[in-house]
Amino acid sequence: MQNTIKLTTHLYDYGVDQLSYFDVGTGHKTILLLHGFGEDHCIWKQQIEFLSPHYRIIAPNMPGVQCKPLALHHSQAPSIQLYVELFHELMHHLQIEQYYIVGHSMGGYIGLSFADYYVNHVRGLLLLHSTTYEDNEAKKASRMKVAEFIEEWGVSKYLETATPNLFGNAFKKTNPADIQALIESGSDISKEAMIQFVFAMRNRKALTHLLQQNHLPVWMIAGEDDLAVPIQDSLEQIKLLPSTNSLVLKEVGHMGMLEAPELVNQFIQQFIETA
Repeated sequence: MQNTIKLTTHLYDYGVDQLSYFDVGTGHKTILLLHGFGEDHCIWKQQIEFLSPHYRIIAPNMPGVQCKPLALHHSQAPSIQLYVELFHELMHHLQIEQYYIVGHSMGGYIGLSFADYYVNHVRGLLLLHSTTYEDNEAKKASRMKVAEFIEEWGVSKYLETATPNLFGNAFKKTNPADIQALIESGSDISKEAMIQFVFAMRNRKALTHLLQQNHLPVWMIAGEDDLAVPIQDSLEQIKLLPSTNSLVLKEVGHMGMLEAPELVNQFIQQFIETA
């Protein structure tokens, strides 16, 4: 992952701590990049490098990534909407009223809720290896096992086990150092935050209706070899979209922004210019 852009970290006070975010570029259109589970905002470096000459890019960390997790009351269940509210407040703080959202995996779940709730702010949504479906019972059971594993063994051990499976075989064979760097970048995420993320994802509802409305453009990128978001699920959802609004990446797993950055970058730009 060769990157020449130098990114300056900004801080936003969200009550219990300060959240890191990148704010790069000065274009008249703004893109909010939302990273996924077990990652930080550096995952977007290649996209920021490509897009920031044309657009303003805001790329925040999730609360709990290099900072304290959300302070939840013991009676309060983790929910995707809590992250929506935080990022809405960040954009309000930056005085950005209209923006496009690109969300990877869990970031896509947040983007969906954002688009469903803040209809006057979101101009378009691109789901990158994400899904509008809620967890089925098997997936909910799997989430519980992830939470139990993290509780017992910690974040580092979980990422060492899970992260390589997010990549297609071709990338895995040729880029072991990049995968190791990704594992290390997520290893300092707090255990509490990771478990909050797991339960927020588990608790979310389906938002498939957003694929069939007319007021907000939704686009999708799927990986043919994605084990986290099965390609069959993605293809079923893609059928609900206009033919120009989707891209299926061959021999790519769950991490298209690293596995096929040129194709992903061009498709994001196409989305921003068309949506």
